[in-house]
Amino acid sequence: MRLIGKTFICQYSSDTNNFSSIKNSITGDEYIKKDINQSIIELYGISGKNKFKLVPEEAEVLGNEKKLEIKIKKFSNKNILCNLYIEAIEDRIVINADIENLDDSIDITEVLMPHISGIFLGESYKDDIIIYPHHAGEKTINPVIGYGKNKKDFWRASSVKFEDIYRREINYCGLASMSWMYYYDDNNGLYIGSHDERFPVTGIIAETSGLENNPWMGFGFRKYKRITKGEKYSTGDYVIAITDKDWHYGSKIYRNYIGKYLDFDHNPDYLNEQYALNQCYNFKRNGKIENTFDKIPYLYEKGKELGVNHMFLASWNRTGFDSYYPEYYPDMELGSAMEFRRGLEYVRNNGGQSTLYINARIFDVESNFHKTLGEKMAILNENEEMIYETYGPAKFTVNCPSDKLWRDFLLDTAEFTVKAYGCDGIYLDQLASAEPLPCYNKEHSHEDIGDFNNGNIYVLKELLGRLRKHNPNSYIMTENCGDIYGSYTWGNLTWNGAEYDEFYNVFKYTFPEFVQVNMVNPRGWEPDEDKRYKYFFKDMQRAIVLGNILWMGLTTRLTEEAGEIHNYAKKALNFRKNIQGYIKDTTFIDNKYIEYVSSECEAASYRISDDKYVVIAGNYSNIDEAKITISFNKTIKNIEVYDIEWNKEIINVEKNEIDLSIENSRLYCFVINS
Repeated sequence: MRLIGKTFICQYSSDTNNFSSIKNSITGDEYIKKDINQSIIELYGISGKNKFKLVPEEAEVLGNEKKLEIKIKKFSNKNILCNLYIEAIEDRIVINADIENLDDSIDITEVLMPHISGIFLGESYKDDIIIYPHHAGEKTINPVIGYGKNKKDFWRASSVKFEDIYRREINYCGLASMSWMYYYDDNNGLYIGSHDERFPVTGIIAETSGLENNPWMGFGFRKYKRITKGEKYSTGDYVIAITDKDWHYGSKIYRNYIGKYLDFDHNPDYLNEQYALNQCYNFKRNGKIENTFDKIPYLYEKGKELGVNHMFLASWNRTGFDSYYPEYYPDMELGSAMEFRRGLEYVRNNGGQSTLYINARIFDVESNFHKTLGEKMAILNENEEMIYETYGPAKFTVNCPSDKLWRDFLLDTAEFTVKAYGCDGIYLDQLASAEPLPCYNKEHSHEDIGDFNNGNIYVLKELLGRLRKHNPNSYIMTENCGDIYGSYTWGNLTWNGAEYDEFYNVFKYTFPEFVQVNMVNPRGWEPDEDKRYKYFFKDMQRAIVLGNILWMGLTTRLTEEAGEIHNYAKKALNFRKNIQGYIKDTTFIDNKYIEYVSSECEAASYRISDDKYVVIAGNYSNIDEAKITISFNKTIKNIEVYDIEWNKEIINVEKNEIDLSIENSRLYCFVINS
């Protein structure tokens, strides 16, 4: 049966219960190039401690060219009903389903839909690109191979071998910061998003054959929801868009959906002046004392000498960093609790602000309280087993944020930290970084297995309210980013960890109001000295071009002893300070009006007004004859040019397009007046 929209003509097959054709009517490209025999929906359920895949049977397809209804009367011989609705609206296919479990032998726990496969774009798969929402975003060219045989093997978030294909699946919200993907080439685009304002734990699936001789991609979402006998469940909307545009269009579709549920203006004005923070993880680590609490004034002043008044403190807790969480009390070997407070008072009394680290996720199994509290707080998997994670030498269980016991303990601990020690902000480590998980612990207070994200929302909202009763200028920071969490946070620490195909522009463009903080220290985990040197300049460039806050180890890796690295960090920091006045009240528009950027260089645009724009550019490798090309739809009058030393030059233009040299400085700021 056909389904026709403004930009597509589809064929839906009752034999496979899925699309057999999705054709872009603008470009004429048939997206489904391989016949993959799988249903658009599949369920998973638990009976006892056994998990079963449930596939549709007895599907009946009804409707017309604008709207289809698929009635499913059984799943794997189980008495489960499903009405699936597929509607063509402009350039979009909107899909949702109503599911009813009438079978007393099984609980449904997962809904995987819409599952579409066999796709690549144009004549070749090799130039296809995927935008994937891991942390602040990734951009991978040729994901058939990049997610297939050339997959990157990381400890989490990687593509894995799954049956006879490769599958990449991470959960929203946190490890996946958004619930959409975009797949495109020079002529075609495919958006696929889960638009569910209930924000359940949702797996974001991109899969591939991984084969050059049989290339294809597939996409889908897995929602975690327990549906017992007699219960009904509506999935919420999924949206597929067929376009001839690049990923920025997909970003706008997603923003239009979720923006109405978010708060983009909730932080005090003084935070708008921030451009860097002095990151101090150098108190106690791995049992070694590096600094004591009486050194806090000294460490603060070292940052202040370079113009950084924001001090971020971790490793201050009992036994130090990544140890004995969640026992967040000042370590006695570092000094007394009062000495700790006096250190933070010094920061505030001398024009600074402080942020304290606590972990929002894990419980050390070596803690004296793990047996009595940690086990009660723990998430249980579908086999009713605790989930363990290891960081360094320490082993932890994962706490459940949607259960009252851990949630209230975390809230009280964070509030006490601000009230007792006098810090300005709290950093909740892992909250928006580590993977959200379904919890099958029936003793917990949450209503459903997929409530993890809503537990975190409750924590953030409640905590921000509590903190601001003590200090109206308080704020919350998190590790990494999640769209629904941004309504309550100021800074999101997006990392420069292992070499994913990181593309922080995705989250930045979708939510320019949400502040990203980027690590710019030399990569201590990189054994190759030449690579470590190169990455330092590259990471600094990315952070500054994107207008992000610099996360700097001013008292550790970037001290005077670092030589050239220290000297460049000082220059880059001063440059970042100078551009803040230009970009702080602008709109980030990514590569708009930038027609060309030399290899290994980067540039991004910011809109100040209809007649004034800023472009920040970087040439971290000092490439000869490097340039960018700017092209406007109206005459450019002049351009103010600032290099890394903030030397100023004015170029009179009086035309629409101009090539701008970026060969003599690693960083440039162009203020464009039209």
